[in-house]
This record gives sequence, structure tokens and C-alpha cells, in this order.
Amino acid sequence: MPRTRSGPAAPPYHRSGEGSPLVLLHGLTGTWRIWRPVIPLLEPHHDVIAPTLLGHAGGAAYASGGEISVKSLADDVERVLDEVGVDRPHVAGNSLGGWLSLELAARGRPASVIAFSPAGGWTTEAQLARVSKLILQGFKAANVAPESVLRILRRPRARLWGFRSTMAHGDRVPAAAAFELLDDLVSCSALEPILEATLRDGPFDGDLQDVTFPIRVAWGELDRTIPFQDYGEPLLKHVPTAELLELPGVGHVPMYDDPQLVAQTILDVTGAVDRAATVASTGP
Repeated sequence: MPRTRSGPAAPPYHRSGEGSPLVLLHGLTGTWRIWRPVIPLLEPHHDVIAPTLLGHAGGAAYASGGEISVKSLADDVERVLDEVGVDRPHVAGNSLGGWLSLELAARGRPASVIAFSPAGGWTTEAQLARVSKLILQGFKAANVAPESVLRILRRPRARLWGFRSTMAHGDRVPAAAAFELLDDLVSCSALEPILEATLRDGPFDGDLQDVTFPIRVAWGELDRTIPFQDYGEPLLKHVPTAELLELPGVGHVPMYDDPQLVAQTILDVTGAVDRAATVASTGP
């Protein structure tokens, strides 16, 4: 397996647990490993499938010079689901993964959707440029003297500061996990092409007027990356049936901030759908 700066790259996907299938989709520059704090809480209820996205560390490669977009990322997620024999899973995604979950919803693929601070909502190029600049600054900082960065991240206060734009409680990330997140970031070959694609293709514009499955959009109260007022409100206009939920005390990437809250936010939706399906199949 190829190595990144401090350890082996993440495998292309994680699968564990028993129950109805649940797909977990990570954000831009991440891998499935960002879901590690939450997966043990979901495994008793679901067959958890967490793929790493196309062009991300350990995920499928895309052709150099070839086009990559949110739609091609969604195509690749569907390819993975077809390969593992999953038809209509529950889908939970964060940031770019949340956008992808809505893209899959527009295709009618999920049984339910839980989107945590989904990307894909903006109204001006300046808003998109702000987020792109924030991501690229983190990418460049991680590539400068990486050994020094790794040494600094051993300190909880440094992790709190280092992850401040994406998490409210970065100090809760164990040092070893912080090193993995750094590896995943610097090994993402698709970062700039995806940012270029968002500028070219525009925000999410899927038609979710007539979906019959539940969609929950959960936004971190302390999201500094894409605050709800500027990025969430425009997105929800395309998702009129969505239930909106504010998550207290968490940032843009909430899985380390509060794993229990994230898991419960998912299980409330998936559990209701699965119980209804059981009643429908067994009859009164």
C-alpha cells in the first residue's frame, strides 16, 4: 500500500456492522477515516459502508487531465455501491459528502439522507472563493515543513488551534488521528480540480421537490467554514421537504466534536425508516 507522509494511506473503503445498509460520505480532502469516532455507535444498527471518494487518499484514481466533478464523484459512489451489492442505502454525508448525498437523493438512490453542513449552497462567486481560499490555505500550510507540523500537533492546544476552522473541539482529536487527517489532506490529488469544477458547474441544483424519503439537514451551530445563513439557506431552497436541525456546540466537521450527537442525528432518521419498512412488510 502506498505511504503518505506519516503512515499508510487509508484503504478504499470501510465496511462493518449489521443491519440495513448505511453509507457514510466524507468531505473534500478527507477519507472515510474522519467517521471513525461515529462508526462504533452505528455498527449495532447498520451495515456501515464508508468509501473514500474518487481522487482522495486511498480512493480510486481519476485520469490525469480528465474531468472530475461532483457528478463524477457521485457516479463513483454508485459504482462502489453496485460492486458491494447495495441498492437503496441510507446515506449520511458531511460537507462535500453532504452535497453528494443530495446528488444521490436527486437520483433516487437512498432510503434516507442525513446531510451534515452540506456544501453546494452559495449565491455569489465571492462566497465560493472564500471557502476555496480557506481550504487551499489549509492544504498549503500542511505541506510546509510537515515534520514540524506533526510535532506541533502532538499538543492538544495545537490541535484545537489547527482544526479551528472545521471543528469546535479540535483538541478532542487524538494525536494519531490528527496525523492521519494531515496525511489525507496532503495526499488529495483532486483538491484543485474539484474546486475548479465547482466554479465551472455552479452550486447544487438537483430537483428534490417530489422525493418520498426523509431528508434531514443538520448544521453545526459553530460552523465557521460554511455558516448556515450564507451557505445553508440558499441550499435549502432546492430541498423543500428537508427537516432542518441545528447541532449545538459543534463545527463544520462534527464527528470528533460530538460523536454521540452525530450518531443519534443519523439513527433517529434511519431507525424510523427501518421500523416503518418492517411494519409494512409484516402487515398489521
